[in-house]
Amino acid sequence: MKLLREKAPAVLAAAFVPLFGLLVVVRGHDTDWDFRNYHWYNAYAWLMGRRGFDVAVAHHATYYNPLADVPVFAAAQFVPAWCVGFLVGCIHGLNLLLLYRLARAALGATSGSSDDWLSLAIAVAGTTGGMALILIGNASNDMTVSLLVLLALLLMVRAGDSQIHQAAELWRFGAAGLAGGVAVGLKLTMAPFAIGLAVGALVLRAPGWIRLRRVAVFGVGGLIGAALFGGIWAYTLWQETGNPFFPYFNDIIGSPLILDASYRDPRFLPESLGEALIYPFLFAWDGTQVNDAPFRDIKIAVAYAIVSLTLLWMRVSRRPQLTQSMRLLFIVCAVSYAVWLPIFGVYRYVLTLEMVAPLLIALALSVWPMSQRRRWGVLAAIWLLALLGTGWGAIASVGGHWRGAYVDVTVPPIADPANTLAVMAGIEPMGYIVPAFPPQIAFLRIDGWLDTPSSHSPFGDRMRARIVAHDGPIYGVFIDRERDRALAAFDADGLVLAQVDCATIRSNIGEPLLWCALMRKVSDQ
Repeated sequence: MKLLREKAPAVLAAAFVPLFGLLVVVRGHDTDWDFRNYHWYNAYAWLMGRRGFDVAVAHHATYYNPLADVPVFAAAQFVPAWCVGFLVGCIHGLNLLLLYRLARAALGATSGSSDDWLSLAIAVAGTTGGMALILIGNASNDMTVSLLVLLALLLMVRAGDSQIHQAAELWRFGAAGLAGGVAVGLKLTMAPFAIGLAVGALVLRAPGWIRLRRVAVFGVGGLIGAALFGGIWAYTLWQETGNPFFPYFNDIIGSPLILDASYRDPRFLPESLGEALIYPFLFAWDGTQVNDAPFRDIKIAVAYAIVSLTLLWMRVSRRPQLTQSMRLLFIVCAVSYAVWLPIFGVYRYVLTLEMVAPLLIALALSVWPMSQRRRWGVLAAIWLLALLGTGWGAIASVGGHWRGAYVDVTVPPIADPANTLAVMAGIEPMGYIVPAFPPQIAFLRIDGWLDTPSSHSPFGDRMRARIVAHDGPIYGVFIDRERDRALAAFDADGLVLAQVDCATIRSNIGEPLLWCALMRKVSDQ
């Protein structure tokens, strides 16, 4: 019985993993904008070698690294849709298990101590937040790459707390760098955490030569991970477009194919230094400051306030130095946040901070002069406040049904697919329909966020040249509410509707799209 009680927190932490899978099954299929735009299509295009055959199908996102999306696409070809959802939910649930291990290591927990239960509470609080619950089962991969950041933090906490400064401990920093590099390779928006982890490796207390070795080993691991999981893709983009991050930072790198612009979305960035300093409180109050859809979670704001006050109080009262774990976690999170804020400002890119926030709060409160019972009471009150401050309405409204295939698209009859060309127009996400069509049909998005006929870019000129040279049926794809925009785009490229009536493309995850036969405009001369 004693052994069972000692192991109970660890067993419960592991038991939560399949519960997240069940949550995804109950809540339903992810059908959000990004999934319909590029997550499903990019995996298919990479597996089928459609690079250069299709063009800009998913706007900018056509050129994102597809590797993280391949497992879901591949699994959906062999197992029922609900099973794919369950598996994705279980993978995302591993965040709780890693967070539990991280909390135990950071708090100095020993098996069977009360800190095991505190670690479990921290893990549950961290993974049931306003954005975490929305993204469980979501195709965005933010809950997937967060696993790599938490793993890196766990490895570094264990290595930093070790009293052994020998080469045997360096492997943890190399493995942490590898995990961080893989995260960045799969999703470039994780770069702030890679920088934060590197700074964390440097500031851990140790002799100077040990610190340099740690950073060097971390850097080597990071380069290997980034090269293996992102370097090849970046090289491919560079060869095809002249920009390894195409289309982003094109004002700096300068691909000749598109406009001299950054192509970044600045909507969520603070507008002044003063706003930046209070930004955690602003987006805790109004989630649309940092996200397209409304949501609410206050844990980052609470951690921001409590950790800042704790560090100030320690400075004024000359309290003992921070533990290695506190030093590492505070620095990594602060640097990651500081890098993220002026570059991205999109909340889900720092989802890991939402998950780690309860641990930061617990660590900060551990240095305050209060009894353990009172500290537990304060933590419970903060957790209750966080629960009350979570936007549960947004969480409950996620997902669609599991009927049919994972993506079930009804394709209109096509007489001659081998000689057919499809042109897309408008901003509506349409990438998800492409895998259902005969693979001989090329899809060109002649009008969207990346390029329009009015841009007159070399990128668009290439598509227009393919349209002019095509000898066979051409069809237009668009959504009915964007009809005027689509017809204008077709007209700019010398195409008009061949007939009034159009066929309809239906699916289980999106609105109906129109499939319209086009013909070349008759010259007025």
